[in-house]
Amino acid sequence: MARVEDPYHFLNRAVEYYIAGRFASLNNLQVAPNLFNYAVEMLAKFQLLRRVPNDRLAVEVDKYKQEPYGHKLHTLWSDFKVSVGGSNLDRFDEVVADLNRWDKLRYGGFPVGMPTTMVFLVRRGPRKTRSAEPQDKYVLVLEDIDELFTAMVAASKINPTFLGVRHRLKPALREWYAKDNFHPMPDVFPTDPPPGI
Repeated sequence: MARVEDPYHFLNRAVEYYIAGRFASLNNLQVAPNLFNYAVEMLAKFQLLRRVPNDRLAVEVDKYKQEPYGHKLHTLWSDFKVSVGGSNLDRFDEVVADLNRWDKLRYGGFPVGMPTTMVFLVRRGPRKTRSAEPQDKYVLVLEDIDELFTAMVAASKINPTFLGVRHRLKPALREWYAKDNFHPMPDVFPTDPPPGI
């Protein structure tokens, strides 16, 4: 069966994964980093596919499902930066690399004989290390993810108000978007949704 490929599918999923990731992160759910990984993946794929002619879209979508792309952010991130001409995005290279590391934990696979530490932080700042022994350490800083996602939307020249109107989020989800968000997109929710939404 033929499928209709639409780059906006990737944009929709990016926003949904991002907001779901914020909820998960703020509630210490260990799926949060995976949701953020998918959000960055989908937003990058949207940008890379949005100007592809319709007759080539299915082939390009298939390309991004396979190696070296798939769920791996390294190549997607590099291609995304080239597509938006964003050398100022280099400051997020470490954030993306750290986020990509979390994807390894999706199926377990913790190192044998080495403790694994997973930490969620709302803000950047110094962290205490409780153990001097080697650890397989994973740290997710929500402030970094918020700044990354907002910068990606801006670099892609996506109107934040368009995202807010397109998703017509219920007030509770809007609250999870805003809670402890030090890098919100400007005017993403300029007005309240209509009653009943």
